Amino acid sequence: MTTEKKDFEITIPDSPDWPNRVSEKAFINAKLYGSCTQSIFSVFLEEFQIDDPLLIRAAGAMHVGMLTSLTCGIHSAAMMVFGLVMGRENLKSGHDGLIPIMGPGQHLVGRITDTIGGHSCLSLSGTDFSDLNQAIAFRGSKAAEKCLYRMKNGAGEIARFLQEMSQKGEIFRFA
Repeated sequence: MTTEKKDFEITIPDSPDWPNRVSEKAFINAKLYGSCTQSIFSVFLEEFQIDDPLLIRAAGAMHVGMLTSLTCGIHSAAMMVFGLVMGRENLKSGHDGLIPIMGPGQHLVGRITDTIGGHSCLSLSGTDFSDLNQAIAFRGSKAAEKCLYRMKNGAGEIARFLQEMSQKGEIFRFA
C-alpha cells in the first residue's frame, strides 16, 4: 500500500473566540465519547481540516494516561497537536527537524501542567486505570467531572498557545 504525500500548511485561526470554541467542542467530545487525548485531538483535526482516521486511532493509546495512569492525556493531546503544527515531516531530517519544536513544546507542557494542576493522570484523577474496578468507579464520579473541566481548560490553553506563537511568527518547520 502506498500513500500519496500531502503537502499542507496549518493555519492557526486568529479569532479571539477560537480557544473557547476549541475547549467547548473538546468538552462535549469528552463527555459523549471519553478519552481526553482523542477528544482534544479530534477537535484540532477538525479545525485544521485534517481527515485521517489513522491519526485518531494513534491517539487512542493515549487514553487514561497511556492506559496506565501515567502522563495525562491532555499533555499527550497537546504534544500531538503541536507535532501536527511544527513537527518534522521526515525522520531523515534528523535532529535539525526537531529543533523548532523542542523549546516551545517544553513551554507548552509547562503551561498545560500549570493550567490543569499536574501532569500525572493518577495524581490528577486519583484513579489507577490499570485496575478495572477503579476505572469503572471513576466513570460518573466527581473526580471524572473535574477531569472534564481540566480537559476543557487544557484544550483552550493549547489553542491560546498556538495563537500566541502564530501572532509572533514563531510557527515554522525545517524542511
